[in-house]
Amino acid sequence: MVVRFRGVVQKVIHRVYRHASRMTDRAWRISLDNPYVVAGAFAGQFGDAEYALKRSGWMRLNKETAEADWDAFARDLGPEFFSAVVDTGIAKTLIGEPPRRLMNDLVWAPETPVPLANVHELIVQGVCRVRNSYLHGEKFRGGPDGQWERDVTLIKEAHAVLQAALAWPGCTSA
Repeated sequence: MVVRFRGVVQKVIHRVYRHASRMTDRAWRISLDNPYVVAGAFAGQFGDAEYALKRSGWMRLNKETAEADWDAFARDLGPEFFSAVVDTGIAKTLIGEPPRRLMNDLVWAPETPVPLANVHELIVQGVCRVRNSYLHGEKFRGGPDGQWERDVTLIKEAHAVLQAALAWPGCTSA
């Protein structure tokens, strides 16, 4: 299963970044300053990862519709992955000041989020939540001073974690 997953992921990554390779280095660097380009790249790779996960055995079994099982994927990454992310420092804000959830009373909760403590929280409450917030329209909408920059930071860090997870050598299928 892992070998099949790696093959699908490699094809997906190639397709996602094919466009970037046609850009000049200068144009690519400039585009990385554009939060919509950064968020679009993350959302695109997240979608490609979901496609690959479902076709590689990481699928929720208790659902009628096909859904990627991010819980199982996080479990299979293992605690070593979380340690590696912490050690490399690629997700300091994502881990230390994780994204909150918008509740049905339109209040963000919890008021003061607790730092993420394990690989499951990193993937589900970190990477997946950033993706959901962006795609459901809750990023780049204003807010208190510094919110725009925080949104960009969270998206960049979630993308870095997603890329690291897709390349993680210790990942085994359920």
